[in-house]
Amino acid sequence: MNSIPPVIPPAPPPLPPRSPRRVSIIAKLAYIGGLLILLQIPVGLTHGVLKDRRGYQEQAAAEISRSWGHSQAVAGPILAVPYWYQATAIHQRVVNGRKVDVEENELVAATAYFLPDNLTADGSIDPEVRSRGIYDTVVYTLRLKMTARFQPDFGAARIEADQIDWDHARVLVSVSDLHGLRSLGPLHYGADRSVGFETSATQTEASHFLFGPTPMVPGSGPLEISFDAICQGSDAVTFAPVGQNTRVTVRSPWPDPSFVGATLPVRRSVGAQGFDATWESVQFSHPFPASWSSRSEKNDDMMKRIADSGFGVRFARPIDAYGMVERAQKYATLFFVLIFNAFFLFELTAGLRIHPTQYAMVGAALCLFFLGFLALTEFWPTAWAYLAAAGACTALISLYAWSFLHSGGRTVMITAGLTATYGYLYFVLQSQDYALLAGTLALFAGLAIAMYGTRRFNWYTTELSGAVAAGATE
Repeated sequence: MNSIPPVIPPAPPPLPPRSPRRVSIIAKLAYIGGLLILLQIPVGLTHGVLKDRRGYQEQAAAEISRSWGHSQAVAGPILAVPYWYQATAIHQRVVNGRKVDVEENELVAATAYFLPDNLTADGSIDPEVRSRGIYDTVVYTLRLKMTARFQPDFGAARIEADQIDWDHARVLVSVSDLHGLRSLGPLHYGADRSVGFETSATQTEASHFLFGPTPMVPGSGPLEISFDAICQGSDAVTFAPVGQNTRVTVRSPWPDPSFVGATLPVRRSVGAQGFDATWESVQFSHPFPASWSSRSEKNDDMMKRIADSGFGVRFARPIDAYGMVERAQKYATLFFVLIFNAFFLFELTAGLRIHPTQYAMVGAALCLFFLGFLALTEFWPTAWAYLAAAGACTALISLYAWSFLHSGGRTVMITAGLTATYGYLYFVLQSQDYALLAGTLALFAGLAIAMYGTRRFNWYTTELSGAVAAGATE
């Protein structure tokens, strides 16, 4: 009886050898990642150049401001009334050959300060652009009319009528930069009376006061005053709400104001023809009292509290060119990733081999865009500077890519991709509030394109030097 030999199972098919090209793909991705890190060096150097140029711009603006006038902060008017009060002082006296402490009453001088019950300021501002070399800054001329009504309550301040020195009562007005003051006064009061302003002999660096003698007498009723002022300044102008009821109105042909300070306008109108803004405030919203005395409060401390409550307008430039360049540099890595992603996809889909040096050349051209954009913004409008720098870099990279892509169609795709990326970056720079969302969407789109373009690849068998492997799947 013949025995049936056992069935020997067939040997399993040998495992396919590990493709060395898989390692080369990983190596290429690692190289691109390393190149992205190295490209931060020239971008950082460009940022250093930007800081230097911005420093030169600030220096030029400071020189113009020194000649024309710095930012102006207007505070006042404030009524200052000197008075005397009895105080007990201890002095040493010699009695019977011995030193003893003796209490004596003496008159001590002090000043009471009263804020106006109502303050109205109406101003018109004429801005202009002044240049120093290739840099410029915004300066302005402020024409201001102020009216105020005082009704000081000496009883609340515990000051008797016979203690008041009416002959030396003053109306104080503070202007932060006297160099820019062109005219002030005269101070009008009553029906047809006026008096000129004088410069205070006790000016400090923080408070430049000017004052006029005020012939206020007991029982004369409220003191109503008005005066005009013309001053020059730069960058910004602010007003202190010293009135128990304050109303400030400012108009200017400047189309791009930036409202600053502790309070925003209650009404404003901004358009191509300029702006018109009105601020209103009341005493209860202020961190300072309606009156105080040098006997109990330091005048410098009170003036600082008043200045901190100021509001006004800054004359912002429509587009800060250096700010645009700085924001563009922040998106440099995103920009590099999108462009290198396109070239790497060509390596996978078209069977091309792009040398690491060629990636480095493309990266260098992308870095030159930021330097070119910075240089051109100093001479051209920002939009034209961006267009010229982006166009030059797009042409340079496209012509260089033509030499190794070996196809006009592929070169056109790279050109279109660069154009779209530069256009999208400009949109991101213009829409700063949506910059994070736009950048995230760009990364999402770049990843989606990469995933879609490689969806059929078998990464174990795909070679960078060949077409798609025969074992590709859906």
